[in-house]
Amino acid sequence: MKQMEWKPFPYGDRAYRYSGAALEEQWSRLHHGDREPFPDAELIAEQLNRCGRALSHDADPNKISSALQSAWRDYHAGDFAAAMRTGLAFGPVGAVVAGRAAIAYAMHLESDAARALELLCQAARQCEELTQIDPGSVNGWFIHALALARFSQRISIVKALGRGIGSKVRQSLMTAIALEPEHASAHAALGAYNLEVIDKVGTVVGHLTHGASREAGLQHFQRAIELDPDSPATRMEFARALAMGRRRRNEREAEKNIAVAATCLPFDATARLDVERARYEMHAI
Repeated sequence: MKQMEWKPFPYGDRAYRYSGAALEEQWSRLHHGDREPFPDAELIAEQLNRCGRALSHDADPNKISSALQSAWRDYHAGDFAAAMRTGLAFGPVGAVVAGRAAIAYAMHLESDAARALELLCQAARQCEELTQIDPGSVNGWFIHALALARFSQRISIVKALGRGIGSKVRQSLMTAIALEPEHASAHAALGAYNLEVIDKVGTVVGHLTHGASREAGLQHFQRAIELDPDSPATRMEFARALAMGRRRRNEREAEKNIAVAATCLPFDATARLDVERARYEMHAI
């Protein structure tokens, strides 16, 4: 990617800087929604043995795990540029944390539309490469889908469906859920896919052409909230999807979810950005 100026996380990072052992201690709370395994040396060694050298430019599990933990610390603290650089320095093994950082930055902090699209495309490409090397990477599939979904929202859902992006989003999310049925974030994203498609192309075309239905969308969102009720991102995504229906009942439910998101306690920088967005929208209602 071309040299670009990176905007800093606007709320400071001290509260979300998990130094030393704190990262592993807080890992299950930080990754409750995406079920990402902690990248210790044992996990990295198993991945290298299973996938070979295509997974990383380096063969030292200790070195890779230390770097990935550093990248995740930067991501959770809101230093998205550093998280991307460190993750990508070791090849596809770092695509998930780099993709997470790219998507968060593109959606929350980048004001240049072209740069945002470039970040999202890069994240999708890198995670697609990861899934080809390691088809069992749950979050490789999830981040691939999420990056394409955010890209689609930027260029318009209808245009993205016409280019065949929608089927890639759906397939990657279904793969992630098949590998990890309790992946709350993937359920939320698949819920959004279903409701967005129906809103844009209608019930019949949405179902026959794109495998989408309103019922499936609501079911996936309900499952996501059951699995991770304190996620401001899921609540905001559900509110946005509900608002597309333009029904009074949906509007009330959307406002309820925004209110819940606004009161969530954020444990990292991305969640803080979601909470602040919810608070802003609460004032605008």
